[in-house]
Amino acid sequence: MIQRIQNLLAALAAVATVLLFIFPLTDYYHELYGNYKLYVYGLKCMDPDPKLQVSIWFTSPLWLLAGISFLLSAGTISLYKKRISQLRLVALNILVNIVLVVLIFLFYTSRIETLTQIPPSYQPGVFLPLISLVFLVGANYFIRKDESLVKSSDRLR
Repeated sequence: MIQRIQNLLAALAAVATVLLFIFPLTDYYHELYGNYKLYVYGLKCMDPDPKLQVSIWFTSPLWLLAGISFLLSAGTISLYKKRISQLRLVALNILVNIVLVVLIFLFYTSRIETLTQIPPSYQPGVFLPLISLVFLVGANYFIRKDESLVKSSDRLR
């Protein structure tokens, strides 16, 4: 059944991951040093004359992990008949999202702060991996609940 709650939660996690590509993660604004926005796909300078240039490969781990997270969420939805495979994919997706959150909060924000000498201002996009993580944990809970229900009904036969 495709309309189960865990599939809905996995779909919401996929939507949160897609929104991660739209909204900025952090802003770095200073009148003298410049105006920068960190997206999953790169660091954009909003000034006409940028003082800092970074390659698109600088944020490649972020967009790779976000893409993998989306694909795992979509795979979780498509495997609605195989609960054990769903559990494995959700567990892997939780791990990917944890790595994504750690990279954003511990590496990228501090690294860009040292490069630009501007403290970060967190935007709503930075919380989307955390929201996705909450949805995935909920999906994991409901998949486990379904699996235990099926096992208990098998014992009665």
